[in-house]
Amino acid sequence: MFLTDPALRRIAADTNDVLPEHLWRHDTATPGPLGDLARILHKTAIDFIDSTTNLDQALARVGVLAATARQGIAARADLHLASYPQTLTEALVARERHHVLGAALVTCYHAWRNHRPIADDDERYLLLRRCDPSRGVATLRRNDPHTWLVVPDAEAAGAFDIPYPDRVVGEVTETDRGWTPTAYITRSHQAPLATVYSLPACGDLTAACRSLMRWWHLRHSDTWRNRTPNQLDPAELAHLTS
Repeated sequence: MFLTDPALRRIAADTNDVLPEHLWRHDTATPGPLGDLARILHKTAIDFIDSTTNLDQALARVGVLAATARQGIAARADLHLASYPQTLTEALVARERHHVLGAALVTCYHAWRNHRPIADDDERYLLLRRCDPSRGVATLRRNDPHTWLVVPDAEAAGAFDIPYPDRVVGEVTETDRGWTPTAYITRSHQAPLATVYSLPACGDLTAACRSLMRWWHLRHSDTWRNRTPNQLDPAELAHLTS
């Protein structure tokens, strides 16, 4: 998966920015305000990652106690767990600390980004659902000035139920009508497979990338019935481009 780091995942969820790593680390040795912001952000990110681990462990302890309590109720119709209040309190304290650190992380990130533009160059990263990392990330690789190749990460492939993680699933091209997706699959060191599907134009880049995922999901489902995009019914076409 692409966003496995808790700090990067939280930043993506709040800002829609997808970063491949803690890019601010490259500025931590820089003198002046930019370096100050980078160092504060770096410290906050480390604290947030630690807080994520602590909160997960606290919730796991609550889960164990809850399971024990249910067993006790089923056996004796009674509940007696001496450590239950303390465990719940620890989880609530961990949750509150996590909430505060999350807000601080995003604030520090905004401050750093205001002074550090990030160029797309010939590769960029895109959440397939705005501010929702659970739907995965598409890596876009420039093919020509108006066209990007689309590569879903493992989380995106799982979310859209397609068997193509970390492989080119097509391309999206900017035209006068919006963004036009073209679905095809490439194999390592080989030309694209013979079958290419031209899909309807979409209103924005993210929708065009999603359209590729939804097409391949349909293509591998029982409802495909050997059809082309032109043979889909209106509801299927609307879902494809939404």
